[in-house]
Amino acid sequence: MNRFRPLLVLLLAFGAWGRLEAGSTAADPKDKQRILYYTCTMHPSVRSPSPGKCPICSMDLVPVRASESPPEKPAETTTPGAPSRTEQIPPAPSIPSTSPFFVPPERLQAIGIRTGVVERRHLVRELRAPAIVAVDESKEVDINVKAGDGYVVKLYADYLWKEVRKGEKLATILSENWVQAQMDYIRAYRSWRRSLLVQKANPILLDQQFEHIRNRIRVWDLTDAQIRELESYAWSMSTNDVRTGKGLRGTFDLLSPISGHVHEKNVVEGMRFSAGQTLFRLINLSRVWVLAQFPEDQAPFISEGQPCEVTLPALPGERFPSRIDFVQPHFTETVRRLQARVILSNPGHKLRPGMYADVAARLDYGVQLAVRSDAVIPTGRRFVVFVDHGGGHLEPRFVRLGEKLDDDYPVLAGLEEGERVVTGANFLIDAESRVQGALQIWSGEQPSEGGVVPGKAVPSSPPPAGHNHHHGMPGMPGM
Repeated sequence: MNRFRPLLVLLLAFGAWGRLEAGSTAADPKDKQRILYYTCTMHPSVRSPSPGKCPICSMDLVPVRASESPPEKPAETTTPGAPSRTEQIPPAPSIPSTSPFFVPPERLQAIGIRTGVVERRHLVRELRAPAIVAVDESKEVDINVKAGDGYVVKLYADYLWKEVRKGEKLATILSENWVQAQMDYIRAYRSWRRSLLVQKANPILLDQQFEHIRNRIRVWDLTDAQIRELESYAWSMSTNDVRTGKGLRGTFDLLSPISGHVHEKNVVEGMRFSAGQTLFRLINLSRVWVLAQFPEDQAPFISEGQPCEVTLPALPGERFPSRIDFVQPHFTETVRRLQARVILSNPGHKLRPGMYADVAARLDYGVQLAVRSDAVIPTGRRFVVFVDHGGGHLEPRFVRLGEKLDDDYPVLAGLEEGERVVTGANFLIDAESRVQGALQIWSGEQPSEGGVVPGKAVPSSPPPAGHNHHHGMPGMPGM
């Protein structure tokens, strides 16, 4: 027994030395730099014990060191669907788990991140739409001869867009019905004038009868001045001239009822026309329409009477405040846009039909807690921001946000005023957080085709030739 005592003492000494060596190794900071596995920054589900290429995108795998690895999850020993005693059940199973992570400041500097502060801002929604200047259809006038057929003897408005003044001659018209209409009116007028000189039992009836005759002559679109000229000539005619129609002209001048431009011209000199046929269309450009085409996502915020502002590239520096006069009740199917109409006065005819324009409207939402849109990463149904705690300590956080308003999101939950968030290079920070396991966005999803279940090594060699993965890009090596 005594001869084995020295051997026993030697074994105990070696055991004590081994425990001390193990303790010193665990406490050694260099152990924290050891590489646990290699992964892909774009596909964190891929893990390999050795360097190589990602089998999905062929990017180089990056090392994950002990100091960057996420805490190991307790092993599950229960049947599927029943949580074990060691499993931690999150309070909200639908929200992926997150944890803070660390990125060395020099690496953050190399990435080039920018940060911003969550603060209360005055939020507005800008509504913008391309537009075009068009004629005001309510200012358009159709010129025709209603009472009979005829011929264009002389044409004065002889080209399109010619400017005309109210009362200016458009054409001289010859019509066979015009002579008979003059004779009927002259006889009625002379009878009415004579009745004024003789006391009649019912003068009101005579006035009504003459007014009826006057309305009939107005069908020829005569002005009051033309009618007075005809009445003056009728009273000076002799009885024989009235009976024969001597001195009556077979032509009359077609005058412009408004000041404007010739928008449409359908006649030439000598042409025959029918009663009611459109000879000209005149348009008054003292007022124009601006037709704006708002995209479908802005349609719910457009309403009649809403203040807006019109600008035109052809008139830089000039702004035309107005209101939306009319909103089309249906979308233009080919472009999926909603047309809205704005009316502008046009002194000096600076606004010309066909000009391009822009229409802008604003909706004021007041002062709210907001975060910049470039700080937000959409993950599908949720939004993630990276909170910067300083010194390289970052925290991914799921937040509830309102609808995007220009460059800001209203914050509903998840952020406090004054917190600093990453606003630049956040997609690189997102990749870093997934490598370190701080953001488990796809923790409940199955790995995609060609991916690897976390915890299992993958070969570092590229996939066999001829295997084209649906995530690959043509022309990349190994795809």
